[in-house]
Amino acid sequence: MSATFKSMAPICEGEPCIRNGSGAAATVHFRQESRRRKSDFARKCIAVILLHAIFLLAILAALIIGHWISEENQKLSNRTMLNITLAEAYLLEGIYTTSTATPESLSHHHTHLLTTSSAALGQSKKKTPPRVVERLIPLEKKRNFTISDVFPPPADGGFGIAEQLHAVRANKLSTDALLVPLPLYILPYHYDLQLDFSQFDTHLFIRANISIHLESYGNSTEDEIQFHLGPNIKMERMRLRKDGKKFYAKTFKREESKKLGRISLRDPLQKGKYILEMTYNMTICDEDVDGVRCSLDNQTNSSLKATSFTTKFEPTLARAFFPCWDEPGVKATFNISVRHNKKYTVLSNMPPVESHDHKSWEDQFKTTVFQTTPPMSTYLLAFAIGEFVKLESRTERGIPVTVWTYPEDVMSMKFTLEYAPVIFDRLEDALEIPYPLPKVDLIAARNFHVGGMENWGLVVFEFASIAYTPPITDHVNETVDRMYNEFRIGKLIAHEAAHQWFGNLVTMRDWSELFLNEGFATFYVYEMMSTERPVTAQFEYYDSLASLILAQSEEDHRLSLVRELATESQVESSFHPTNLYTKGCVLIRMLRDLVSDFDFKAAVRRYLRKNAYRSVSRDDLFASLPAYADHGAEQEKLSHVLEGWFVNEGIPEITLIRNYDNEMMTISQRKTVHHEYRSFLKDRKASASVRYRGSRSAEDGSTLFDDALFDGYIEKKKDRRRKHRPIRRKTSTPPSISPISRRDELRKPRRVGASQDLWTIPITYMFGSLKTSEGQVIREFWLKNRTVSFGDAEISPNQAVLVNPEWKYPYRVNYDLLNWKLLARTLHQNHLEINEKSRMQLILDAEYFLSNSVNPHLYLYLLGYLAHETKMEVMLFGIDAVYKFIDVYKATQLNKAILVYFEPVISQMDHLLNESQVDAETASLWLVRPERLAKLYQMRCAAGLSSCKNDYYTQRWSRSPDEWTEDVHKQVTAVCHQLFTNTPDEVKTVQDLLDSRLQSSGAKWALTVQLAACSHDQKLLRRTARAIVSTKNAVVYASALQSDFSLHYNPTFRKYLWAEIAKMSTFEKTALFSTNSTDILPASRILLHSVKTIDELQQIRGLLTNWGPLLSLHFEYLERYLLWVSSVSQGVLHQFFAADLSNF
Repeated sequence: MSATFKSMAPICEGEPCIRNGSGAAATVHFRQESRRRKSDFARKCIAVILLHAIFLLAILAALIIGHWISEENQKLSNRTMLNITLAEAYLLEGIYTTSTATPESLSHHHTHLLTTSSAALGQSKKKTPPRVVERLIPLEKKRNFTISDVFPPPADGGFGIAEQLHAVRANKLSTDALLVPLPLYILPYHYDLQLDFSQFDTHLFIRANISIHLESYGNSTEDEIQFHLGPNIKMERMRLRKDGKKFYAKTFKREESKKLGRISLRDPLQKGKYILEMTYNMTICDEDVDGVRCSLDNQTNSSLKATSFTTKFEPTLARAFFPCWDEPGVKATFNISVRHNKKYTVLSNMPPVESHDHKSWEDQFKTTVFQTTPPMSTYLLAFAIGEFVKLESRTERGIPVTVWTYPEDVMSMKFTLEYAPVIFDRLEDALEIPYPLPKVDLIAARNFHVGGMENWGLVVFEFASIAYTPPITDHVNETVDRMYNEFRIGKLIAHEAAHQWFGNLVTMRDWSELFLNEGFATFYVYEMMSTERPVTAQFEYYDSLASLILAQSEEDHRLSLVRELATESQVESSFHPTNLYTKGCVLIRMLRDLVSDFDFKAAVRRYLRKNAYRSVSRDDLFASLPAYADHGAEQEKLSHVLEGWFVNEGIPEITLIRNYDNEMMTISQRKTVHHEYRSFLKDRKASASVRYRGSRSAEDGSTLFDDALFDGYIEKKKDRRRKHRPIRRKTSTPPSISPISRRDELRKPRRVGASQDLWTIPITYMFGSLKTSEGQVIREFWLKNRTVSFGDAEISPNQAVLVNPEWKYPYRVNYDLLNWKLLARTLHQNHLEINEKSRMQLILDAEYFLSNSVNPHLYLYLLGYLAHETKMEVMLFGIDAVYKFIDVYKATQLNKAILVYFEPVISQMDHLLNESQVDAETASLWLVRPERLAKLYQMRCAAGLSSCKNDYYTQRWSRSPDEWTEDVHKQVTAVCHQLFTNTPDEVKTVQDLLDSRLQSSGAKWALTVQLAACSHDQKLLRRTARAIVSTKNAVVYASALQSDFSLHYNPTFRKYLWAEIAKMSTFEKTALFSTNSTDILPASRILLHSVKTIDELQQIRGLLTNWGPLLSLHFEYLERYLLWVSSVSQGVLHQFFAADLSNF
């Protein structure tokens, strides 16, 4: 009965059961009715199913069609973006990063505008699109752009140390993440990390166990542990223990937008120690996660995917290698062990203590265990594995310094091996703090994307950055090359060595104060290098200072040294060669000058000793420095002085306005903005009413200067204190720092500070002459307000006043027009009255304030003094200035007059070049910026100097066009000049040779194109223009327009080239000029701003019908600029050349 009930129950539940009625008739009727109802029900079900099927098929068809349309649109979008991005990339490689593109750097492709290899395209297709994290990473506010937001392409960059160091990576992280400070109620104090590298070479795969020892600082209601965790890490298991007992967790979640892991606990955390144990695995050498760099030796078994790798975890990539508290202020000790194949050498921060060999089935593997590290930040942890060989030397204190490289590269590491111990000894002597680790390893790594990384005890260099094989002979040119290459490598070694103290021993607490690492390290580079190469080190510092001032004067590059960094990408971009390395170094040097060298050295030693193995902010630096700075008769609180320089954007500009009737002077300050001195951007009515801010009265908020300040003027005192002798410490055991102290360090508020446009500025000005009995007089005072007015009765109206003598402090100086004239006259009459460093600054500031003003003739007159300049360092600045002036006006009727005026100047440059060949160190100054030598070659040919040797080099090239026995730039420039200054019939042999070589490829073709563009033969120019445009290569276009080998302006060639570009499709032209982009790419700016005349600009304007709002502003800017050039060339400059300069 129960079985029958069970079988029937579902039926009764599914169908109506009629239980009343009796007999057979009732039963038959029920069955017939039941069959009919079942049949109707089945038909209805079939109809519903069919309707649903039709509906689903319609949805599926719509999805397929929509997906196909989306794919087509995405392909079009990708093609557009690839065209824009790759055109920019190639232009950046060939033009934007250097002033000139050598023939060897150009390639002849007849394919797409993309100009990249198929492999590169394949890689770009594999990349996943970046994650858009809305509401977490705020978008920038939209701006209404005006002509004031248009900036021409920056001038050519330098070859300073920062460009070889932690420059921004070319391949950015595919995802960005907010930098969210982790909670401070629980922090790590030790990591045990066990790594298995046995499969890194075959599968790019690593397994690991990690035990993180944590300190919970008190009973609380918190029931969550947060830590950083990269997306490439795959968790296998985890366990939390307290006092040896398991502490239960509820859930584990990954917050990938912030790259965090979160463990939710069943119970709140209690005061005490915890151990978080995890097992995980990861893939390495992923192009989207750049913390591990693999290298494959091509001569090894092709089944291997890598034969070595090195790590670089700075700034936020340690989380991609192991779960951790990945913040620079969180320090902990590390115990490391690595299982690996015996054929490989494994290195880490500390030396190994023992190896455990496995004799059985895994005889090929062993485990290397390393000593415990001192407390350090996670970004300094490092690993390297490969078949390295070692070269070892020692410091004076016996610390082993080992260079690890590949067997075939041993000879190129000789200088590095010899010089590294010397630098460590010098730093120990200067800082009086011994290097704290038991060893120093230097690795010459392959496929490393920056010049060097300062991992504590395991410094990784890119191989080419420190590799150098000196020449065998002692030829003067080879000696110069050797000296500069040794200087270049020495700078890099010194920088990373200085980081062992500044950054490793004492670490900035937050990325916003990164200058505490990089500023000090760059400062000590020049201190260390000045021992052997004082001339080169000093000049490179001032050359970098000039680059800094130039960059910080443009609104789009005016970054403050200390600023809020909210995302990983912002931290990455903060590693800027100028705005971080150079600016940090310059302000550290300014700090030293304000407190004296003796007090500065004592303060640095105090700063390092007091904060060893700790994390710091700039307040900790202030606490170690003298409280006050003396400048003149006043003292100012040093922290107050420095704060503005650290947090303000840009640099200050000082303006001196003299009243020549009543001996009064007004000095004012403001943030420098280059557009203020580009007169073509101002309306005529507005510019007529503009007056200097320095002319404000006291009613406007300025402070009248107290003349009594000059009573009892204090001369600079020589430091008579006893020289502090270095004392070597015998031990460097890390002090015991309690977890509570570390937690309290991190609890200190993170202070960034708001940027303003007011600085506390040490003002120094000088007047007088060395020839008089009074000599030169120097005044000093602090400028704390916008404006200050005062009188100085000792200054006669015909005396020039020079502000910031010896270019001691990093600010620009502008003067009233008459004082500029007096300074220029002083340079012409006796330039030695002005210090050589001040002459450099005068050239730089005169170009900034005068060259685009209504008085460019005054700037031209000032540059004329260079005909008497005898210092190579100053003349190198002059080469940049004179070249730029000639280039601006080379398309005007005044070109010949300007070249005649500068002929004595260029002859003096030529003379100093010849003199510099006698002294190798002076000659090496040309290599600080090699493009200056190319500029001189162009100027001396344009000026028609005999040193051009255009006839000689043209005949040689005609006989052997593929043999270059001397400097290529020198010879090609001479041949180009010969083509430009002669008629087609006079150089027919050369032109026929060029015409036949247009079918060549590679460097030969690129060189042919450069030379052909100098010709006047229209048939050759047309063929050349077609050949250039057919490459679809933006770098070739820009190189041809900017002419790497000539200062001549060839309007016929440029007309033909733009005409060929006009024949390109609208799609190609849109990609070339990035008209659909939300930002104007460097490639587009360089091409557009290469225009020299209004006619040429109009020809370009006709290339497209719609240029977009941003490029339209660039057209307006260029139109104003070119009209201004035409106006002044016919106006004040024309009058200048017609006037008697003796009465200027």
